[in-house]
Amino acid sequence: MEKSEEVKKTPKSVDVKTSEHAIRYFIVGVSLTIFNYTLYTILANLIINNSDFYWLATLISTAITTILAYILHSKITWKERDITKAAIYKFFIWNGLLTFPIGPGLTQLFASITPLYDLAYNICQNLHIDFTYEFVQSTGAFVLTSAVIMVINFLFYDKFVFGKKSSKEEK
Repeated sequence: MEKSEEVKKTPKSVDVKTSEHAIRYFIVGVSLTIFNYTLYTILANLIINNSDFYWLATLISTAITTILAYILHSKITWKERDITKAAIYKFFIWNGLLTFPIGPGLTQLFASITPLYDLAYNICQNLHIDFTYEFVQSTGAFVLTSAVIMVINFLFYDKFVFGKKSSKEEK
């Protein structure tokens, strides 16, 4: 009996569950990122259509996407975990602390990597894809920022927000 209990507690079984969460998180996260970018683009270019108010488009799209993210991550990514009432508070406090102060700073940092965008823009031009340099740069900065934030969020969500394992997951 002791051997079977040891096998259940090996790091390998934990890694399998973590990798399942990572795969589901990636799929949900990419879907949410596409949704956020699409909503932002619609708001910024079709509804607001004024660069002085792009912050409003970002605020609205981020707020809607964050609410959707909590629902999807609790129902899909960590569906077998017992989600506590505190999880919703932890989730929104964490996103408020990360998304607003860190996101814009990372975006500015990544926007300054001009050799990367020069290369991407030249590739687009050679492939006859009519993207402006500004579009390539802003999209690149958005994607890089999203990737970094997704990794940080996954680690935090897994341990602190949705971290309480249910009896189903431990088996």
